[in-house]
Amino acid sequence: MRVIAVGEAMVEFARREDGLWQQGFAGDTLNVAWALAALVPAGGRVDYLTRLGEDAFSERMLHFLAAAGIGTGLVRRERGGAPGLYTAETDAAGERRFAYWRSTSAARRLADDPAALAAAFAAADLVYLSGITLAILAPAGRAALLAALGARGQRGFRGAFAPNLRPVLWEDAATLRATIEAAARRADILLPTHGDEALAFGDADAAATAARYAALGCPEVVVKDGTAPTLWRAGDGRGSRPVTPAARVVDTTGAGDAFGGAYLARRLAGDGPAAAVALAQRVAAAVVGHRGALAPAAALRAAAAPAG
Repeated sequence: MRVIAVGEAMVEFARREDGLWQQGFAGDTLNVAWALAALVPAGGRVDYLTRLGEDAFSERMLHFLAAAGIGTGLVRRERGGAPGLYTAETDAAGERRFAYWRSTSAARRLADDPAALAAAFAAADLVYLSGITLAILAPAGRAALLAALGARGQRGFRGAFAPNLRPVLWEDAATLRATIEAAARRADILLPTHGDEALAFGDADAAATAARYAALGCPEVVVKDGTAPTLWRAGDGRGSRPVTPAARVVDTTGAGDAFGGAYLARRLAGDGPAAAVALAQRVAAAVVGHRGALAPAAALRAAAAPAG
């Protein structure tokens, strides 16, 4: 079982309570890969596909990925390149405020070799990417990545996609909507967030988000909606699960990504959607109790462990 996560791994500086900055690594698809590596069934393999530079931060990031059990064989190095960087600050309720420096990120060229993309995906069981992955690419790169994904049901791997809508990264709203829908039509598993979708597509509620993506042919849709119930539809089945408030909220960064990684790990293990949603909610609740995008892998595994 091999999973490939595709996207931008970034240098993270998170502001601590003492006013100092703590340096780490994160990024939406990296956060998912982190959770998958911690929770994927025995024998599973998680690789990360991106581009980095030859600078010190890129070197440290490679060692960080390897130490987490995330494969780096699909990471291409670029002379003169560098990873993107962001800062994260949280308010008293754990809500986030970000600033980004990513215009020269080497990851913006991760789809510049279509043949390499196709070869990598051909060896995968599941390929995961996000709307942010697509947003940072030039139009030719987006087209190449979508082409490498191919058509649902006509390839040897499944595709999982989280829209993760960030309008500021896109040229215009029309391009955002068209590209997200093109990716959704290729996905086997879709992981949208209703709040994002309401702003970009005008969905009245989470049910409308689920129905819209199901109408595009996606067979499995799981809609997160903050503290409101999580909705899912898979084949002819559908359900809803209330969200239990987290015992402690320090930082909400990465909670949705951890949910996605945990959900995919349990689906790969053979759990049904309802059981996978329940476990993913527990993992997300554990993540918000830690500062920074990545909670310790041991904390993820403890949250995913059966009760009792």
